[in-house]
This record gives sequence, structure tokens and C-alpha cells, in this order.
Amino acid sequence: MVVAVSRKRNRNERPQYGELHSSDVSDYDEVEESDYESEDDQPRKKHTKSTVQRPQQVLESEENSLFKALSSPVVAVSELALEWVESYMAEEDTEGVNSFMNMFNLLLKAVGCNVPVQAHDIISPDSAVATVNELSIHFEKQKYHENPFASNNKDVKHFQKNVLEFFSEVIFYAHEKGCLYQELIDEGQTVLSSDFMTSLISWFSALSASNLRPFRHVATVVTLNIVTQLCHQAASLEVSLERQERQLNNAKNSSNKSKSKRSKIEVIQNNIDRTNIKIGTINEYLDEVTRSVFVHRYRDLDSTIRVECLHALGDWMVSNPAYFLSSAYLRYFGWLLSDPTDAVRDEVVRSLHRLYKFSKGSIENMAFSFRKFTKRFQQQLINMIWKENLASIKINLFAIYSELLKIGFLSDSDKSRICSYVFYLAESELHHKQVGTKLKAECSRFITIACIQATESTVDKHSKYFQKSSGPINTNNIAGVYKLKYLAAFFQESIDEYSTKRPHLFIDEPSVSSWKMLKGVFTDLQIMPEWAGEWELIVKYLFFDTSALIVEGASDKETASIRDSLELSSKDQQFFVSFLSGSVDSSLNGKSRKGLDTSEDSPVNMVPKLACHLADLEDLSSKVTSMYPVFLRIWNDLLGFKSESIQAVYEHSNSIDTYNSLHGRVLQYFLECQEMSYDLVELYKEYFSLLLTSSDERGQNSSNGDTNQLINPNVYLKIEDTILALSTEIMEDLSSKGSSHDVFEATSEQDDPFVCDQKDLCNTLIEISNPVKKLNIIGDIISIIRSVGEPLLDYPGSLLESLSVKLLSKFSFQTLVKLWPRNLSKVIKDVSEAWSSILDFGLICLCWKLEDLMYSLNDGTAETINVDIFMDDMCGIFVNVVDCFSSLNEVVFDPEELPGLSEDTKSLKIELAEFLHMFGTKIADFATSLKAFYDRTKPIHRFRDFDAMFCTSEKLGPFVNGELPKNLEDALMNVFLIREAKLGYLLGEDLERLDNENVNLEEFSEEHDEVQEDTSPQEVVTRFDTSDEEDNEEDEVRVARETAEREARSNARSSMLKFKSDRKIWTQEKLLSVYSMKLLGLIKANSLSSHSTERFKLNGQKLGQTFGTIVSMMSSPDQVNRESGSFEATEEQSAVVS
Repeated sequence: MVVAVSRKRNRNERPQYGELHSSDVSDYDEVEESDYESEDDQPRKKHTKSTVQRPQQVLESEENSLFKALSSPVVAVSELALEWVESYMAEEDTEGVNSFMNMFNLLLKAVGCNVPVQAHDIISPDSAVATVNELSIHFEKQKYHENPFASNNKDVKHFQKNVLEFFSEVIFYAHEKGCLYQELIDEGQTVLSSDFMTSLISWFSALSASNLRPFRHVATVVTLNIVTQLCHQAASLEVSLERQERQLNNAKNSSNKSKSKRSKIEVIQNNIDRTNIKIGTINEYLDEVTRSVFVHRYRDLDSTIRVECLHALGDWMVSNPAYFLSSAYLRYFGWLLSDPTDAVRDEVVRSLHRLYKFSKGSIENMAFSFRKFTKRFQQQLINMIWKENLASIKINLFAIYSELLKIGFLSDSDKSRICSYVFYLAESELHHKQVGTKLKAECSRFITIACIQATESTVDKHSKYFQKSSGPINTNNIAGVYKLKYLAAFFQESIDEYSTKRPHLFIDEPSVSSWKMLKGVFTDLQIMPEWAGEWELIVKYLFFDTSALIVEGASDKETASIRDSLELSSKDQQFFVSFLSGSVDSSLNGKSRKGLDTSEDSPVNMVPKLACHLADLEDLSSKVTSMYPVFLRIWNDLLGFKSESIQAVYEHSNSIDTYNSLHGRVLQYFLECQEMSYDLVELYKEYFSLLLTSSDERGQNSSNGDTNQLINPNVYLKIEDTILALSTEIMEDLSSKGSSHDVFEATSEQDDPFVCDQKDLCNTLIEISNPVKKLNIIGDIISIIRSVGEPLLDYPGSLLESLSVKLLSKFSFQTLVKLWPRNLSKVIKDVSEAWSSILDFGLICLCWKLEDLMYSLNDGTAETINVDIFMDDMCGIFVNVVDCFSSLNEVVFDPEELPGLSEDTKSLKIELAEFLHMFGTKIADFATSLKAFYDRTKPIHRFRDFDAMFCTSEKLGPFVNGELPKNLEDALMNVFLIREAKLGYLLGEDLERLDNENVNLEEFSEEHDEVQEDTSPQEVVTRFDTSDEEDNEEDEVRVARETAEREARSNARSSMLKFKSDRKIWTQEKLLSVYSMKLLGLIKANSLSSHSTERFKLNGQKLGQTFGTIVSMMSSPDQVNRESGSFEATEEQSAVVS
């Protein structure tokens, strides 16, 4: 079963493997990476047509002993390979081809080819290409192709493994038995390849160059596997050669001068010569296979084949670095870093990670060519992280960054650029985008290595001065102190770097406070053992006075230097408090690294110790506005921890006064804060919710048996005092004749006293919005009616009455817009936000009042309540709000109300239309709540003077009996028409209109956003990265790269515009849908006329699926249960739409 050849090859003649490209090219020769070979662009050998006639009838299932054996999951592959090698060698003198024919047919059968080669087909390697072409024709004619080699079927999944193991074992035994090498080598012979390997490479190379993907795949994978085994044999020969050279050196240095010494030296030298020949032979095989297979298949059209090539190349570089770890082969990794397929790039970075780990963190262990490669492609590797979407690629990239950091390749700017991506991940998670745990772990590992590496020299230099120190900073924690100090500086640089990229990463998402990202990143760091238990050191360092630091054995200059290096700036303190927040979050939520001793981080130990420092932490945070939200986050986390009540901790330590005092400070900051940021609003909402939902209105234990009590009468009294103080502040502002702050900050456009009075009202509105917003935060959780609905000390009326009489009843939008247009355009956002707070305040008070009335029906006290008096203040507020809403509607839709607007105020009308939408949303909630209460209680009420309030035209009668007043209904519908027109404009729909619609809605639909022409570099992905350029780049390559970059930039800009357009459409569709749900509640309550109802559903099928669904609900069974007594039905519906 020996492979016969038609002629004996001259030993000085290089074997021919078809028209294959040479690999004799200079390092990093330029190749267009995206220019993958087509199936028609394969190497071909010129040949004459075969005269061998294939039988017309070929058995489709012709038996193949190797295929049958390897198909079994329990086959002894090693024994089968040994049997094959022995059979091959036994037939060596007979020039038989049965063994090799059986092996080649195994590959054909592995991909489902039913036409095997015959003995006469495979006699000569010169006919390999022609025979493969003929096989391809027969294969394409087959009606059914079964490919067990690439099958995912669990019944045959072992087959590929068996085949690859078989060929590996064949090469191993061919090496052991000697048929891998020539028996006799003539002096001066240049070709060392054996006949066995000549045939194998010829036929397998021809099959790997086939037009058919299955042929190419199986031949490529098997050939690559053979090379892998050759690399292992070469490595073992290198070890043997080193041992033999040591033996030769020892023999030569031996003092023995006998004949046996010369004989021994001669034997050893012969062994060395034979080993060198074997190594040379294997290197010849490696060269031929890479030239005939790898250089073509690494850019195959099939990405799976490209992945196999790269995976094999990585194995070769690890097992045989002497041959493969060179620029000639590393360049393939560099080129394919820009491959368009994720799986290929994933394999590149995976292989590179193995190679960098192979260097064991030392630049001395890196080959010169690998160092050259790293310098060449380092920036591309750093830039890749911003372009990739596949998690495994990102994980391996960060693993590479960590190895580069150990070796010393990364500069400070490189580290900041890499770490800036960590903050991108942190913000992504805050926007509810999932980030994998493995990626977080690699990011944390990179940061940890950077901190330890950067502080080692400083710690070694200064640690000797703290050996005898017994203070907060000593020899035991000095390394941790410098590590934390560096971390703060490192994160600051990274955040600054990230800030430059963020506008191109989050287009429409609101910005996130840096402390939230810092907290998230430090929380993730807790999985690393180097950061375990660091929370206590953070607290010590925060309150450590560096000016009092005594450094023993240091000069004054050294002492000053050490103090300066440890001094914390205000920014550093904010970072440290954020770190502490991350540690607390990690501890309370059980995110510490598993399997480590985390006793210091366990909540049982942390909470009591941390409680001793909270008062000092609050005092420090209150001095810096940006730091207080971080403290409040920590405080809320402790309050919300159910397993260990923070109040109980203080009680057990007899420090309940400290606990109460902390609440007092938090409430005092809330009271005195002049500008409530978004973070503070959300945190205080959570704070009051934690306190007030676990107790009744008197601060007593709730009846549900909850033992985690957070509030006591002392704290509850402080909250009531806060509500009273806020109410008093608002009353003072309403009662004062002029506001202390003029938001217009401009010379008067009009001298009319009435107009100036409107300006004062506007200033007062904005000034009271801050305390009103604070009352809303508390009023969302507990009733504030007793404080705002009853007369306050020193004031004759209640807050609700004063708000209605002194502000709302006097406000005139017509006057402001007509006579103060330019000034109003400057403060319209402040005015809109202030009105939103006032309307929310009114809604909250209305809901609490209606709830009190509903409770009275159940507890039998309804007869004692005079509804006309009880609801009088809310009636006045609602009537005045409706008048203001109607006034604003007239301003927006009456062209005579906005005469001669100047160029800088022409957008005022658009802004007023958005203002009108906000107003209409709140008014709809007002009207729905009143109507639902009226419909529910009218048949069963036992109130006094109920009809006087709800049935007379002077009070609330027009709003609950039948249809709404026409001016209110028209204003509500106008808001709907604006939202409808905006969405229709973006969708390009020609909307239906009623005949009596004379409102020009086009002016509200125009887009005023400027198109962003520039595109961030992170958004441009080309296949011609600058790091792939040669220093002397040819003109055609440069032109191609520039063209590709222009196309990529154009595509990126188009994608960005489409993304913005889609987001605008979704935003408008959401606004329309939410508002439509509110109108639907009024329609279900029969509060809108039939005319408005018909107009509402006129364009139901043109404005998206969500709006169409809402319109269809009009004819469906009642979706709003008006008999349920819930005043927030429309809010719940709106939430579903959102």
C-alpha cells in the first residue's frame, strides 16, 4: 500500500505543487486585506486532459475502511494510524497506492463525495489538480450531499475529531518510523522531502484549492492539523538537538584522550547531523504547505476557513516559535485585524492574547519580530475596542491590553484611552444596556494592574518612612493609599478622555453624572482580591490630615514631598466618596469576589463600622454640591438594606441621637438647596419613600409587622417641620411685592405698570418653583394637605388659596408674549419648568383631597364634610389653570398674538407649542380625576353641598357634567393636532383634515435641528486602517485607502442621519401616544364632543401601530374603569404606551 509515482524525482529538484505563490516577500508587504480570493481565482496547474476513463456506473456507497473506522465513537485512533503507517511502509517496494488512495478517499467521503478515486487516478502527484477538478464535476452532479466532517449532528460530532486525531497520529508515527524523511541524503542535496510527504502535500494542496467549499474546507483543516503536528515534532527535535550539542560539548571537554572518546564524538556528531537534517526536512514541509495552502486560504471567501487558518497559525507560533514567530507570519494577524467578519477578528485577538501570555509579562521574552509587530499594530488594537460589538472580542482585547501593560508597551495616554472605554461601559449599564460579567472582570483586571504597576516605585521609595508609624497611614496600608490616590488621578484622565468621545456615542441619551460611573466601575473592581476590604482605608484616608503627618527619618524636603503626594484635592475627595459608594453597594448586594475572605466587606462588619463615620462624611459632602448626591446614595443604600437596619445599629450602640441628627442634616440640606439637580430629586424621592412607606403618618410602627423600622417620631417631626418651612417659604414669596431675582435681566421693553407686574409674576413663579418641587417630592408619598390647605401662622389664608389668588388668577400669557417676546424667549424653558412644578403640585393636592373624601365615605364621616368649602381652594386653582391654558392656546394659534417677531425670537412659537403640550397633559389629568370622582360618588354621596361644588356653573359643574367647555376642549384638541402634525411630517404622511380646520399646523412641523456634518473617528470603520500602511505606501494603495475612508465616512453619516430620524419618529410617536391615552380617558368619560371624537380617530391608520391601537380602543370594551375609583387610570395607560 505504498504510493507509487510515475517517475523517480531527482533529489536536487524541488517538488512541484501547482502554480502556487512564493512566500519570499519582505516583512509586512502590503496586501489588500479585503481582497479575498474568489472561488474562480484558485491556483491551477497546466495539464493535459486525463486519458483515464472513469466507469459510467460508480457505486455511491463504496466502502472506505478508514471512514468506517473513524465514524465509530469508540475507535482506537492511535492504533489505526499506526496500522496505516505500517501498511504504507510494507508496500513501499511494490509501488502500490492502496494505502494512500484509502487515505485520500477518506477526505472525499468525509464531505459526502460518493465518487472515490481509483488506483490509476492517484499514481502521479502531477495529475492531482486534474483529478480534483474531475471529482468536483461529479460532486456537483450529486443530488444529495452529506457532510459529516462539518456536521453539527450529535451522532457524528465525534467524526471530525477522530479524523484530525488520525492524521496527527499518522504524522507522529511517520516521524517515529522514518517515512517522514528520506533514508539517504546525498551530499549537496537541496530537496529533503520524502515521497510520502510529496504525495500528501500535492494531493491535499490540490483539494484545498478546489472551487467547492466542502473540498477546500476539509483539505485545509486537515493540512493545517498536519502542520501543527509537524511543529510539535520540530519542537521535540530542537530539544533533542540541544541535548546532543551539550553531550558533544561535554565529550570534547573531557580529559579522556582515548580512541573511545573520538568514537563517541563521532557518534554524537552523526546524531546531530541527522537531527539537523530532520529539522531541515520539517522546515521544508512547513514552507511548502504555507506557500501552497495557507497563503491562499487565509483570505478565502469562507470566513470559517479563514478562522481555521488563523487558529492554526496561533498554535504554530506557540509550538514552534523559532520558525513561525516572525514578521513574515505575524503580518497575517495584523492584516486580518480589519477583517469584515466578527469571527475572524475574534480569532485574531484570541491568538494574539495567547502569544502575549506566552511572553510571560516580560519584553525580554518577546521575539524581536513580535516587538516590531506590537509597535506597528498597537494603536489599531487600542482603537478596535470602540468599533467592536462582539463581547468575546472585547474580552480578549482587554486581556491583550493587560499583557501589554505588564510588558511596558502602553503609555499613560494609551492607558487613559483604554480606560475611557470602561466608563462608556459604565454609562451603557446605567442606560440599561447589558454588560457581560467577563468583560467587567477583564476591565477590572486591567485597571488593577495599571494601579499596582504605576505605584510600585513610589511605594518602595516611601514605605521605609512608615515602618514605625502607628497612625492611620502606616507600613501596612501605604501601598493601598498610593493605589487609591493613583486610581483617582487615572480615572480623572480617563473621564476627561471619555467626555470628548461621548457626544458621538450617546446621541439622544441624557448625560450621566460622573459619580455614578465611578461608583459603577469601583463596584466592579470589588471582584478583584486587590480591592477587598479597601472601604475602611478609603474612610481613613478621607479624614486624614496630611499636614499633621510625621515622617520619621525623612528630611524636611522629603516630608513636604510625601505630604504633597498624599494630599487630596476636592476632586479627589469626590472620587473617594464615589469609591466608598461602590464598596457599600458591592457589600450590601453581595457582589464581592466569591471564594475570598471578605469578612471586612461583609455587611455585618461594614455597617456598624461605617455608621461611626457617617456624620463626618455628611459634613464633608455638604461642603461640595457635587459630592452630596454621592453621600445620599450611600445613606439610601444603608436605609434600604433589609438584613441590618441602620436605625437598629445606632440603637444597639446607644447612638440614636446621632441617627436622628443625621436625618436632620439631610432634611436641612434638602430645605436649603437652591437648585435641585436631577440626581438630588431622584435620590430624595427614594429617601422619603424609604422612610415614609414603612410608617403611618405619625411616624409610628406600621401595622404590617415590619420590624425594619427606619423612622421614629423624632424623625417624623423633622419631616413635618420641613413641609411647614417649605410652605412658609412659598407664602413669603407670594406675599412679597417684588421678587428678589429678576430672571429677565434686561432693560424694560415696556413701561406699562401692568406689564411690569406680569414680569414680577413670572419671576415669582420661577422663584417658588424650587420649594414647590420639594413639596411635590414629599407629597408623592404622604399627604401634605394639612400644611398647604390650612391657614399658616401669620398668614390669613392657606397656601392653596394664596397660590390661586396672588399668582394664577393674575397671570396673562397674551401680555407677556405681546410686550415681552424677546425676554420671554430667553427664559421660556425656566417658565415652562416652573409651570410644570405648579401643575404637579395642584394635581398632588387634588388627589390627596379626593382620596380624603373617598375615605370619609368608608369611615362614615362623609356627612360632616362640606364639599363646597373643602374643595373651594382646589376649584379656584383648577379654574385659573384652565383660564391660563386657554390664554396660552390663543397665543399659540392666533397669528395676531405674535406680531412682528424678530429673527432671534421666531422660534418662540415652537417653544410655546411644546409648553402648551405640557400644559394640556396636566389639564387632562386634572379633568379626568375630577370626572372619575364625580361619576363614582354622585349616586352614593352623603356630603354636604356636593351639588353646590359639582353642579353649578360657577364652580366645577362645567368640567364634570357632560362635555368640557368649548374653550378647554379646543385647546386640548389643538395640542393633539400639533402632535399629530409633527409625527405626520416625519413619516411623510399626507394627513386628513376636517373642513373647519383653519389652523396652519405646518409651522409647528418644521425641523430646526442642524445636521451634524462631522462624524467621529470611532464611527468610521474601514478595511484600510492607518496602522496597516507601509512607510512607503504605493500610490494606488493610498488612493484605495482614501476612497474607502470617504465611503466609510459617508456611510457613517448616512447611518447617523437615519438613526437620528428614527429616534425623532419614535419620540414623536411616544408623545402622541401618551397624550392620546389621556384624551381617550376623557372620551370614555364622555367629556369630549362627538366632533372631537371623530377628529381624534381620523388618521388612526397613518401614524404608526401604537396610535392605531389606541384609536381601535375607542370601539372596544371600556378600557377605563370609571367605577374603580382610581384617579390614575390614564397615567397607568400612558405608562403602558411609554
